[in-house]
Amino acid sequence: MGTTACKACLFNEKGSELARSSIEYSLITLPGGCVEQDAEVWFKAVRQNITEILKNAGGDVKALSFSTQGISFVPVDETGTPLYNAISWLDTCASCETEVLEKYFGADGIYDKTGKPVFNQYSLPKLMWFAKNCVKLYEKTYKFMTPPDYLNFRLTGKTVTDRSMASGTMLYNIKLRRWDEEISDFSGISIDKLPEVRTAGECLGTVKPEIAKKLGIPETKEVILGGQDQKLAAIGAGIAENICTVSMGTSSTAITKLVNPAGFFESDAFKEFKRFKCPIFDFDDSRIFAEPSLSTTGAAIKWLSSILGISYEEMDTLAEKAAYGANGVRFDANLSESGSITRLNLASSKKDIVRALYEDICYGIKEKVGMVGGAKELRVFGGGFKSKILRRILADIMNVGVYAADTVETAVLGAAILASLCQIPAAGINK
Repeated sequence: MGTTACKACLFNEKGSELARSSIEYSLITLPGGCVEQDAEVWFKAVRQNITEILKNAGGDVKALSFSTQGISFVPVDETGTPLYNAISWLDTCASCETEVLEKYFGADGIYDKTGKPVFNQYSLPKLMWFAKNCVKLYEKTYKFMTPPDYLNFRLTGKTVTDRSMASGTMLYNIKLRRWDEEISDFSGISIDKLPEVRTAGECLGTVKPEIAKKLGIPETKEVILGGQDQKLAAIGAGIAENICTVSMGTSSTAITKLVNPAGFFESDAFKEFKRFKCPIFDFDDSRIFAEPSLSTTGAAIKWLSSILGISYEEMDTLAEKAAYGANGVRFDANLSESGSITRLNLASSKKDIVRALYEDICYGIKEKVGMVGGAKELRVFGGGFKSKILRRILADIMNVGVYAADTVETAVLGAAILASLCQIPAAGINK
């Protein structure tokens, strides 16, 4: 369940996709950087997708699990009824609250506790904003639920979140692996209003009879705790020791599995991550994920395609024809802040500009992969990596094997792997 669409897939025990359904929905944008969604739309999309898949594919569904957008949350009462729209991870209304947190704890203090840089798009500042601006609704709130928490509650009645979702809130102590009492006390966000934290892959129970009837599945079917989509996509793509996964949609994220999580926080690697403010996410007893990101990669490609009036395929052809180094042209792809195209001259052409963009994206990925300790192999996925020339440039620049997952739905596959208790294999790869 992503930001603007919900996709459902049915897999068999070999990891082959048997059926797929997708439903799009919209964001609600308001003044002041506020971005919201109707949480009921989430559940309706899930219900419609599951019904559609079962109608077309049939078969005996053994288990369900969710991979969803992170950081967003919805306040609900004891019946699970939303008291307010879900506040999206894209929302930026809580800048003042972010400044208050940084002033009190310090950027290093927050990072030492949560593995996160201080940032207004994490959940905590927005929870503080909600508590301050919606006092009566805050008091009525039984739980603040992230997207999978809400969906799992609708299916099972359990108020549970997983470690990957909890550690994206800036309220979860990544060292102690529990909600942080000091942050809770200072922020005024009661731990009692947060779900119980458990580990992805655990069984939450079976589907409630009335919901099972609406979905057209037996109520005995198990619901397995899933997690945040980037982590599950990494699992679906085959992340492992010395194998780093890289996604490319609107933005790009490099994810690596950190070995020896028990001793990680005393290591030099943690000090380096702290220096770079690299986000770290808890997952289970054997896995912690580091996740540095580039803000505009696929978005920059889309922008340039629009500006030049050419298709992605035509861009790839131009990049193929251009020489390494793009005839001296330099493209800063950080278009969310202050991107630029420089060193143009009368000999510069479209192919040089496209090639310069592709190379800048790949050098940016190299920097992020280096930030998490490097890799002997990259597994890439997402719309941007449909481009063979982009993958080839990345392989040349990284000097490692670059393999594309043979399914674009790696996040959904990651959820299926958890639902099957890890019996389903990760995605196959194409060189």
